[in-house]
Amino acid sequence: MEKAILNVNELNITQKMNGNYSHKGDLAIDISGSCKYLKAPFTGTIKRIYENDNAVWLESNDKVKYADGTEDYMTIMTLHDNDISNLKVGQVIKQGTEYYHPGDKGDVTGVHIHIAVGKGKFTGNGWFQNEYGYWCINNQYDVYKALFLNNDIIKLILGGSKMYDINYKNVRKGR
Repeated sequence: MEKAILNVNELNITQKMNGNYSHKGDLAIDISGSCKYLKAPFTGTIKRIYENDNAVWLESNDKVKYADGTEDYMTIMTLHDNDISNLKVGQVIKQGTEYYHPGDKGDVTGVHIHIAVGKGKFTGNGWFQNEYGYWCINNQYDVYKALFLNNDIIKLILGGSKMYDINYKNVRKGR
């Protein structure tokens, strides 16, 4: 069983879950544009692409291990990459494959990757509008409880970097 890993080269969280700006009632996080890429956290299939902000829903092909010990399918939604022409609905992406990049496509204030986790398989049209008017992934789940950190980020954090959210202070190792 694969562990679901937040596999980025740099972790600088610019907006937390339930943030005051555009994440009110949303369990998504934003990772700064200084991050160069996102690699697939698990082996999965693209279930939907919404081109207005280049939202991509990737569903795990099998159950995965969550950082909090949960074992279930996982859907991850990413937004704002400027060029997703290489991605198609039905495409299988292997764990660890670079597939998404920071961008400013859609209604944004700067270059970043918006990441949200849904527990279980892709459902409905992939998202719902919450009571504050923000769009959230269906079956949203706490990102910090869902995703392990990759080893390179762990080294960066343990090496004294301040580029991580306080909720990740108890590092969950991915490998």
